[in-house]
Amino acid sequence: MREENKVRIKITRINNKSMRNILIYCLAVLFLASCGNSSTQRKGGNKPSENSEMTAVTASKIKPVVNVYVENSGSMAGYVNGNTDFKKAVYNYLTDIKISGITDTLNLFYINDKPVAKGSDVEDFIEKLNPNQCVFATSDISNVFDLVLKRTDNKQISVLITDGIFSPGRGKDAEQYLVNQQIGIKTSMAEYLKVFPNTAVIVYQLSSNFKGRFFNRENKSEDIDDPRPYYIWVIGDVANIASLKAHIPDERFKGGGVQHSYTLLPPVNMKIDYAILSSPKQGSFNRQTSSGSGCSRKKDIVNPKTSIYNIKKASNGAHKGNFMFTIGMDLSLFTVLLGDEYLTNTESYARLINKQPNNDYFIEIEHNTNPNTNYTHNMKLTTDKISVGELEIILRNQFPQWIYDINDEEGLDIYKNDAINKTFGIKYLAEGIYEAYNFSGNSIYTTMKFNLKK
Repeated sequence: MREENKVRIKITRINNKSMRNILIYCLAVLFLASCGNSSTQRKGGNKPSENSEMTAVTASKIKPVVNVYVENSGSMAGYVNGNTDFKKAVYNYLTDIKISGITDTLNLFYINDKPVAKGSDVEDFIEKLNPNQCVFATSDISNVFDLVLKRTDNKQISVLITDGIFSPGRGKDAEQYLVNQQIGIKTSMAEYLKVFPNTAVIVYQLSSNFKGRFFNRENKSEDIDDPRPYYIWVIGDVANIASLKAHIPDERFKGGGVQHSYTLLPPVNMKIDYAILSSPKQGSFNRQTSSGSGCSRKKDIVNPKTSIYNIKKASNGAHKGNFMFTIGMDLSLFTVLLGDEYLTNTESYARLINKQPNNDYFIEIEHNTNPNTNYTHNMKLTTDKISVGELEIILRNQFPQWIYDINDEEGLDIYKNDAINKTFGIKYLAEGIYEAYNFSGNSIYTTMKFNLKK
């Protein structure tokens, strides 16, 4: 295990500047050592390069420029009509960015077919944000996203605030339009990742009271006065994004707060601390310290934290016929980067036995409550069919179900199929970005390996 991975920090207990700075430093070391940069990559071994810690110190001191883009199409007018949750959330988030110390430069823009500079005074920006500023009938989301990417380098963080609604227009093939938009977004993101491979992207889904005209996919409008979802996209170098998330976690958002979030990371496959715990369990097992089931042959010594043998199902009681064991995992860094919603979702993990997909073990994930360990999460693995060999648990880049759930497939009747709480075409934007990342080969975030023997 790399030395820097031995630093364990309880993210939920970061309540002061010094602890936050330690976390940011660790994140910088991890990512600079794991990812390298666009011109150089580490080769071989797990030890960081000579200059990685010095580079990390430098990176943690370089403050990125933060550029904020608020889409100002007509469909956004209802979010800024009065003292809305949208205004509260945006005002608070931008203020937190400005006072957090992560940047010395915050630039504000409206964006549609081009960015329009609006200075750097957050209070003035919010006060003037009203329906009269939403002057464009529609937005080309693919074009907006491409414009933002072209104005972002690895020394900048871009924040795009939008309702994310695609506007194919009257009489157009909506499905073909959405597919074309998705391809355009994927192309823009893939080209960007070639130049800046250490990029991370966050999407926050929030909700706000909306009072104004809602436009469907054919630009037909009706007045509504209901809560509506909207999105904050954040793009930047992963070290800068880690710093931003460490300073401003999801729970700091106001105006109703973050409903969901999802983060895409560059290829890292970081090492973490993990072990098979003595309890809770169902059935029984022994710790293995060598390939000889407990016999001491030095050349065959294996890790007792991750190797067990003499595995037996429960022979009586309520759990008769089942075998269950528990893994402790220190997911501190991933808690900052990916969020707890992602880490506690079982779909975020793949299971392999001897390199083959295997779902014989049913998994449950919970927070670790044992104060005597440094593990943040526990994973219970339960089966009535014991499979043995090398078990791999992979934390992977998994497209989140909540984006599918909030996607409006039709974009016509706002009061049909709960469309009032959904966004027409949002999955096409998210899938375009996701596919660009997967094309770059970053499907694995970390791998935990275990040796199971009967």
